[in-house]
Amino acid sequence: MQNQAHIGILFLSFSLNNIHFLLTDCTGQIKSWTTARKSRSKGAKKNLPLSSFELIKFLEKKTKDLNYAFLHVRIKGWGHNKKNVFKILKQSRLKFISVIDTTTCPHNGCRIPRKRKL
Repeated sequence: MQNQAHIGILFLSFSLNNIHFLLTDCTGQIKSWTTARKSRSKGAKKNLPLSSFELIKFLEKKTKDLNYAFLHVRIKGWGHNKKNVFKILKQSRLKFISVIDTTTCPHNGCRIPRKRKL
């Protein structure tokens, strides 16, 4: 069994305008975070694969500094380039134990009550 001290959790949150990366330890203490905006990309450039590639390089450096050997990955959101970012993640030197997509799926809620006819 792997040592618990060398396992981290990577949270990826995709919004329509940005991508958030959050790196925590097993107990949930935040160790590092970054967004696509921190890589000096503005506007639509934040969702390009180039900015994602720079963020993955940052994460590789942080995981090496924090001595994380393996990562659990939690993905949330409906971003446009979710598949592209995950493809870049798979090509990186990071090693994953599990990948979980926690995106909620709306079911359009309850029916609205019909208007009363007089």
